[in-house]
Parts: sequence; structure tokens; C-alpha cells
Amino acid sequence: MIKVLSLRDRVKREGIKVLAHSAHMQGANTLALGIENGAGRCLINQMRMLLFSALILASAFQTALGETFGDFQYSVTNGEVRITSYNGSATSVTFPASINGMPVSELGFPQYVGRDNYVLSDSSRALVTSIIIPNSVKSIGNTAFEWVQNLTSVTIVDSSNPPTSGVIIQLGAFRRCKKLTNVNLGNNVSRIETQAFMEDESLTTLIIPESVNYIGSLAFFDCVNLTNVTMPDRFVGQVAQIGIEGQAATDYLVNALANNDAFVTAVANKILAKNGNYGLSVKSELETLATKTELTSSLAQSRTDGINSVLSNPNLWTLYTTSQIQDMAVGDLVLNRQVSGGFVLNYDIEQSTDLQTWTPYQALSLPLTGLPTDKAFVRIKAKQ
Repeated sequence: MIKVLSLRDRVKREGIKVLAHSAHMQGANTLALGIENGAGRCLINQMRMLLFSALILASAFQTALGETFGDFQYSVTNGEVRITSYNGSATSVTFPASINGMPVSELGFPQYVGRDNYVLSDSSRALVTSIIIPNSVKSIGNTAFEWVQNLTSVTIVDSSNPPTSGVIIQLGAFRRCKKLTNVNLGNNVSRIETQAFMEDESLTTLIIPESVNYIGSLAFFDCVNLTNVTMPDRFVGQVAQIGIEGQAATDYLVNALANNDAFVTAVANKILAKNGNYGLSVKSELETLATKTELTSSLAQSRTDGINSVLSNPNLWTLYTTSQIQDMAVGDLVLNRQVSGGFVLNYDIEQSTDLQTWTPYQALSLPLTGLPTDKAFVRIKAKQ
């Protein structure tokens, strides 16, 4: 329905001819204007500019809100995707390597912007136990997965053709994940920033790949159950700074230094250069080590010499020959019946230091009972 306005003449004097006023159309009123002179054309251009600006603002607003891909919310910058949120119900979350043909290069934000940094929504944080990050990702954001209470496993997928920049694990990215036990950093992490894994108290084993060239302060501080650490030797001087403590630090240092040829050589040169060699022998004073054959021969000769020494002079070793032991044998002892009718064994105890010369020690008599009463003599026979 077209309605001609009563202000037609007035509007005409302003250089604008009202063509029509469209009534209700899908809940909105539309005004159609016809342009009759230059002033009208200027006005319509301004209206076009306003409309264009509105479209730009709407687009920016939509970008700020982010687009969705399944359970993921994301934004696009320069043809690369930043995933800003996951709002699903899965316990194991695998982040996509690309969305709509564009690579996923960031999870969360590199700088701190508050709780908006958390990549997992509040509902998802209580559910997720495992995270798999594709090798397309270059940055795991500031506090992106902090305090994910049931997270036990984090895997960064290996890259067959890693970018030169490497992956950056930003400040506090996995901080206070109290149940995290398994961390696989893949082969392309280049930086682990401050407090990245701080207070992950269930973490027991840590393997830092050779690709890492920087570890921030307190990155592993208060990982109280960490016992096994493997990382490049270049971090030997930073163990305390990055937060590795206790037996884990000691074991790492011992292994790293013992297997570092440059360090061992430096210590050896220091010893040799010191007057007195710290009490150690110099190389020139050490004999060449014996071979296995030489050691075997020497042991066999020592055994033979020992046997001959015992046999030739057993008393020297407080040992006695068979003939000397036989000298201890005694003959038969005869017991005489006493007037009382009992038998008494009279005997001497003698002593010796060499089983050859004997001297009296004590004379004794021993009354015996249970002997036959109808015999005049009883003999004790010594057993051989």
C-alpha cells in the first residue's frame, strides 16, 4: 500500500521528492525516496556510506563473537585460525588441524585477558581428561588449559615438516592441572614459558625434546612428584631456575654431566693442572690395565701358591694334617671295680698347642653307673 505524504510540497522545496512510503513489510517500515537534484544525490550517498559502515560494524561484531565449527568457536586472522573456545561434552578432545581449509595456528590468546583465556568452557573443564593438539598449532595460549581439574594427558602431535618458529607454550598454559601425569611435547616445541606446568603435582616423568631452546622461570616449579627428567644438556645451569628440585634435579645433573664429554674433559684438565692433582694419580703414574687373559692366569697361579703354602706348613695357617689328628687317638681304657662294687674311670686331661707336645691340664675321675654287676673288669674302647 502506497501512501503519499501531506508534506510533499515542503519536501520538494528541499530538493527531495517523496515517491512512496511503504507500509509494514516483515515488521519494518521502508521509505522510498526519489532524487530530483544534486542535493538529493548527496544525501543518498551519505545514506549509502552509513549502510556500508553498518555492514562493517556488523562484520566486526560477528568476528569478535567468533564463528563456530562443531563444538569449537574460532576467529580468523590473515587466513589462520585461532580456536578460542571448546564447549563440547567429550572427555578426550582432539583439536582440528584446519577449519574450512585454513590452518589452526593458535589455541587461546598469547596475552592474559582474564577468564576469557580459558579455551575450555566451564562445563567442559570438568569433563576433559585428554587433549590432543595438532602439529599445525604454533601457540598454546596464556593460561589456555589452566586448572583443568581432571586432565591427565596432553599430546602435541609430531611434525614431519616442523615450521622453523616451533610451538610456544605460553605462560601458565597447563598450570595447576593437578591430575596431569602424561605430557608428550612432540618434536617441535621451541619455547616453554614461565609457570607453564607449575604445580602439576601428579607429573612424575618429563621429557623435554631437543627442539626446545628456552624454558621460562618456574616452568615446572612445585611438581612435587617429578622423579625422572630428560632434557637437553644446555639446561644444566638452569635446573633450579626452571623449578626442578630434589632427587629429580640431582639425577638429571649427574647423568647430564657424566655423559657430557666436554665437561668430563674440563674436569680432568683442571685436576691435571692443579698442583698435587687433588690427591689423584696422574696418567703417567698409572699402569696399563691387565687383560682378561692376564687376570685369569694370575688368579690361577695365586690359587696354586696358596695350596702349596698350606700343605708345606699347615701350622702356619693354624691347620693340621691327618697324621697329627690321628695322634690324638687313645687306646682302650680299663675300669677296675672298687671295694664298694662301683666302677670309676680315672683319666687326665692334657693340653697342646700343636697336637704333638702335650702337658697335663687336670686329673679327673668319673663314677659310672649302669654297668654290669657280675663282671670284674669293664673296658672302654675309644672309637677310631
